[in-house]
Amino acid sequence: MKRDLQRFQNQVFDLLVIGGGVSGASIAWDAVLRGFSVALIERRDFGHATSAATSKLIHGGLRYLAQGDIPVVRESLRERRYLEINMPHQVFPLPFMVPIYDFTPTPRWMLGIGLTLYDVLSWDRNYIDDPDKHLDRKRWLTREKALQLEPGLNPQGLKGAYHYYDALNRHPNRSNLEYVLSAAARGAQVANYVACEDFIMEETAGGRRVSGVIAQDTMSGKEFPIRAKVTVNATGPWGDIVLNKLHEAPAHKLMRSKGIHLLFPRFHKNTTIGLETRDKHHIFLIPWGNYSLLGTTDTEFKGDPDDLTVTRDDAEAFLQTFNNYFPQRKTLADVVNTYAGLRPLVAESSVTSTYKASRRHEIIYHRKHENVDGLVSVFGGKWTTSRALAEETVNLIEKKFGFPRRHSISHKTPVIGGQVGPRLANFIAEAHARWDKVYPPQLIDHLIEIYGALYERVLDYVIKDKSLLRQIDTEYPFIYAEIYYAVEQEMALTLTDFLKRRCGLGNMGFISDASLNAVAGTMGDLLRWDNTRRREEVAEFKKSRSIIG
Repeated sequence: MKRDLQRFQNQVFDLLVIGGGVSGASIAWDAVLRGFSVALIERRDFGHATSAATSKLIHGGLRYLAQGDIPVVRESLRERRYLEINMPHQVFPLPFMVPIYDFTPTPRWMLGIGLTLYDVLSWDRNYIDDPDKHLDRKRWLTREKALQLEPGLNPQGLKGAYHYYDALNRHPNRSNLEYVLSAAARGAQVANYVACEDFIMEETAGGRRVSGVIAQDTMSGKEFPIRAKVTVNATGPWGDIVLNKLHEAPAHKLMRSKGIHLLFPRFHKNTTIGLETRDKHHIFLIPWGNYSLLGTTDTEFKGDPDDLTVTRDDAEAFLQTFNNYFPQRKTLADVVNTYAGLRPLVAESSVTSTYKASRRHEIIYHRKHENVDGLVSVFGGKWTTSRALAEETVNLIEKKFGFPRRHSISHKTPVIGGQVGPRLANFIAEAHARWDKVYPPQLIDHLIEIYGALYERVLDYVIKDKSLLRQIDTEYPFIYAEIYYAVEQEMALTLTDFLKRRCGLGNMGFISDASLNAVAGTMGDLLRWDNTRRREEVAEFKKSRSIIG
């Protein structure tokens, strides 16, 4: 995947997608599989915002049943299965435990009925060739059994717990990127750090038409046109802001829900604990590698999406809530990483709380609403249902803009890193048989965890230069070859791109200054940064991980 901006100017694309988060990336993937010529641009880096700042869950949304959103739950459970099949190296079964306390607002019998319905709605959950991806039904655990499985639960007032399965998206930064990589491998033209400065507007007999955008390379400041028959605004929390470029008040508005996450060294076992608080909100404690991930808040955000941070007040308030329900008593000093994301929710006049707002998506055909042809916007939705959103969006584009009608195949087409065959365990075993006499087995496990079927592309760098086998930081298995691979084949243009959205090391715990400076030095050699730029890259990465006072 090479960043070649000249290629955006050499043709009129069938489809131009603005936004490289999971919605835009999955739309590009679905469209290119149907034979569309596709361009995808992202103002910053692919998945730089909410799409990589998730709770790492692929789930049906049990609490949406209480809101009566059964269609969303069914769609989510179906898409969970597709993701297990098409991203097998990233999406895995994950056990959940919902403890019932004497203060729990939802009665046990009601939750039991909800989980039974959850099982019914996921009737096809085990229609997967890989038996390791199969999910068990819900079951009730006695108080003693719940504490045995998860000693970290507060025993006071505990009556027992329900146990069921959803799925883990192990590295959502990579999952998002894999849609982009896969689309590019099929011929899509993609680029990060390219902003939509304005829409190219044409006057027609019936009104106005968008025929592309004036784009800006934010690295150089140069502007250039990208022309397309259809332009899709898939910019997530920025969706209505982008529509302001139409020079009129857009007909659709978003609610933005802020979710923060706090990362700790692992202090609980292997089950996600979903605890309902006294005020009917939920706290999730999620096992993620060597860490315990605490998520997530759900509060309305009314500021500029570019200014989103985890503030000290955010973190302290969330820790206070956690400490009210768990016995471990955590403080800010225990936190090793933080991040925040914005959920873009479709604004509804009848809903005033982001927590109660629907996770349904909405696809806007602007010719109908603003008499502007050539433009489609997608609002709302969630990570789990992004592929379904993409399929529905491309269906609408085929119908409204006269393209040949072709069935979507994205539900049965693995992404490029997911092409591991019918069973991931067999793929891993074959990789060890091939490479264990040459490289440490833990390195092979690590590379497959991050890159899936692409892992040998990283090893190719080591084969050519053995010095690239050395570790970036002695606390972690990441190696220097990953830097070269990310810069030369995955369009990593900043230190944060590499650490957070390519290899993912930056999403974990502490990284030494020596390691950060060394990585910035290697990237600087590859990208021709001067010493000032290298220092700025390190400072920017540190800022991205800090709690703002």
